[in-house]
Amino acid sequence: MEINPLRTINIFEDLSEEQLKKMFKLAHTKLFPVNTIILEEGKLGGALYFIAKGRVHVTKKVEGKEAKIITSLGAQSIFGEMSLFDNLPYSANVIALEETRCMVISKDRFDEMLQQDLPMAFKLLTRIITILSQRLRNTNEEIVAMTTWKDRVELRLEKSE
Repeated sequence: MEINPLRTINIFEDLSEEQLKKMFKLAHTKLFPVNTIILEEGKLGGALYFIAKGRVHVTKKVEGKEAKIITSLGAQSIFGEMSLFDNLPYSANVIALEETRCMVISKDRFDEMLQQDLPMAFKLLTRIITILSQRLRNTNEEIVAMTTWKDRVELRLEKSE
């Protein structure tokens, strides 16, 4: 994989050419065929994935039912980032919808970079926090929408009684 496509991944946008080369050396590329489970909910992990090409579904187990699709991610997206910080099992499944090429950086290598290159660490952590914040905001909006819908249904049921 060439280094230039890394520039299109939003987490790397603020990196200098030298920093981008460092990130490229930290990562390895993995190719996932269609329908491959890349991350499995409940399993221990510890890597950050950057989608260079392809699309994935992020799904969550629902007891007694089929897994619920939380979101779809495409090229330039990241996943697995929570496992870098909380050391807990993966909170969801990530499944390749099409052949998907990812760059993968292990937690150990990521932690080494954080300690060795503070300016680059700052840039990357700021980007990751921004992505996590946006995802949390989206989740909050979905919760409000579901709660509002539930309130309307309950109100209709009360009126029909």
